[in-house]
Amino acid sequence: MILLVEDDAGDVLLVEELLADSGMQASLTTARSLAEATGLLSQGPAPGCILLDLHLPDVQGLEAVTQMLAAAPGAPVVVLTGLAEESAGLAAVAAGAQDYLIKGQAPPDVFGRAIRYATQR
Repeated sequence: MILLVEDDAGDVLLVEELLADSGMQASLTTARSLAEATGLLSQGPAPGCILLDLHLPDVQGLEAVTQMLAAAPGAPVVVLTGLAEESAGLAAVAAGAQDYLIKGQAPPDVFGRAIRYATQR
């Protein structure tokens, strides 16, 4: 299971399409805030990967990464950034995320590979 933490409906649709086009056979669960995500994490098994937007209604930037890593210590986190935020993606990796992807710039094969690599590390 992949947990997508994203509040923008358009970006949720984009990730759903990328996941389908990548050929990955994984279910996608969506949370629209960090609070919702941590609630889901407390209810069930840890996800195989967490896709995390850095701009959520209840937390922004690297604080989102720090809080998610604390809430799901064993789960790999891949950060989703905007085109103008590549430095934020690099900072997220330095803070403990496995990887980052720029929204709208990663083709399905790169998207799928990033998730597979994150889960294998």
